[in-house]
Amino acid sequence: MLVVDAHALIASSLAIALRQAGFPRVDTLDPGQLVVNGAGASIALAPGDMVLIGLLYGDGRTTLPLIQPLVAKGCRVLVMASDQGLPLTGECLHYGAEAVLDKAMSFERLVEAMRRLSAGDCAMTEEERTALLESVERHDAAERALRRPFTALTEREAEVFAALVAGTAPKQIAHHSGTTISTVRGHIQRVLSKLDVSNQREALAMARHAGWP
Repeated sequence: MLVVDAHALIASSLAIALRQAGFPRVDTLDPGQLVVNGAGASIALAPGDMVLIGLLYGDGRTTLPLIQPLVAKGCRVLVMASDQGLPLTGECLHYGAEAVLDKAMSFERLVEAMRRLSAGDCAMTEEERTALLESVERHDAAERALRRPFTALTEREAEVFAALVAGTAPKQIAHHSGTTISTVRGHIQRVLSKLDVSNQREALAMARHAGWP
């Protein structure tokens, strides 16, 4: 069994706990050191090996590209994800992960899932898989609804508003773009109108809530 996580303390603690739970051989590895294909493989993996892998590991990086090569090698992959990684869980399953497990789940439930998997059963029931995918779809639908108002902005309005969201003052936006302050304010007023808000503070709050741009 291999535990892949960017946090060495979490990975080693989990490995120790899994050994104590009856899994005799548990190795750990940083995601950046895992080479699945090629001569530079950093650890020997064989068909049937279980790989418990954390989905997110900082700076916007994910271990999603590792799942398919691991599955192609015959490994059985379980992904650990937090709420932040929810939009990617459907892709994890699509790429062949046996299950996506909540990082907040109890250790006992994790062990139960891994024992089922090592016994040749599914780590995730069909009901759990369906519920997870439905949760992902609801999340995606909510995200689309939050971002929909911004699709009405013209390219120039979006540029001006993105600069405003980044903390650039209207005077600076005008200077950097070679336009007048009145032109910039005109763009901002049209943005407020299209977003159906009464002031810049509400517009900025709306953008941050939607994760725009």
